[in-house]
Amino acid sequence: MSLYRRILLYCSIAISLFCIGGNANAADPVTLAGDYTFVEGTAAQLSGIKRVIITNFVVAYQLDGSVRKDNATKIGDTTLFGRNTKEVAAKMAWQNPDTKLMQDIADAGLSKLKASFKAKGIEVLDMSALTSLPAYASILEASALKNLDDYSILNVTEAEYRKGNKGIEAVSEAKIASAGGVVPYGHSVFEGGLCCHVRKGYPTSKVYYVPGFEIDIAKALDAVVVKAWQFVYFTQIDAGVRQDGWAGGVGGATVNYNASAKSAVRIGEQKTRLSFRLPTSTNKTRNTASDWLPKDGDVVVSLSKPMLIGDSYFKVDDSGTTTGQDVRAALGGAQYFNFSATVNNPAIYKTDLTQGIDTVLDGLLGVALGR
Repeated sequence: MSLYRRILLYCSIAISLFCIGGNANAADPVTLAGDYTFVEGTAAQLSGIKRVIITNFVVAYQLDGSVRKDNATKIGDTTLFGRNTKEVAAKMAWQNPDTKLMQDIADAGLSKLKASFKAKGIEVLDMSALTSLPAYASILEASALKNLDDYSILNVTEAEYRKGNKGIEAVSEAKIASAGGVVPYGHSVFEGGLCCHVRKGYPTSKVYYVPGFEIDIAKALDAVVVKAWQFVYFTQIDAGVRQDGWAGGVGGATVNYNASAKSAVRIGEQKTRLSFRLPTSTNKTRNTASDWLPKDGDVVVSLSKPMLIGDSYFKVDDSGTTTGQDVRAALGGAQYFNFSATVNNPAIYKTDLTQGIDTVLDGLLGVALGR
């Protein structure tokens, strides 16, 4: 049986999401009406707020992505001729991510958010106001994330997740960059947000009480607790396998495997959000654990469509296969393709992504406040 491998490498992409005139390297991203969604609450609940405390400001950077496909014939959930099924797997990984670059972008984002609040006449309390509060210490004990550590995040749609697509290809590794001086923490697993849990291992039992701790903070400071999350993706991967002929027939079968990898830096929808916890809130404990969208506040506004930042920041290369992958393929297992991605212009990446995050934050905040 002959094996023919075709690898298609692309470093550009012809799509236009939130970009001007279809320019995929938009230096000035714009947003349109309807690009932001109230996941929870309304703008009326934030009417007249005078001060806020930002307890979370996180940029989660995707580090890798993968796909897995086969050529099985299926009718519903039943696989026909499964013994002749051939499988292909492809993975793309960010090589040597620059953590200082990630941190600088997060720092700039927090500065922008603070400035936006102040421009609307809203006072922003300093993080030092939290240091003596037992409720804040309890939040960090319950769900603190180690800054710039690697965490797992889902990168599938709700429909795919509900169908049971929870394998390795449904998850990406992400690096967490929290703005300087703000210790990142995950939202309560009982407040929905299956789409955007960031975790490593299991949280403590105290995580259930995080909403109540945030309300305690809001009451103690007479301020609205604000949390900001941005999710940044860069991979676009495809793979396929076609088997011509029958393995038991004359001449055997010819199997063609292919995979392609390209980069499109974008700010992810749904996960990217602003969440507001009010001093008047009574939602200390909730039970919406199976909800796909995040409910981690009395008011939550999310990005409803991905924002494309650009497609020319990463150089993508074929990085070959490992010995183990080759052995598994020779024994009839999946055929693997590996791709590596390297940022080829960090300065422009930083400038454009910072501007994109600023645009999203302005949009989220404007919708949340109704002004």
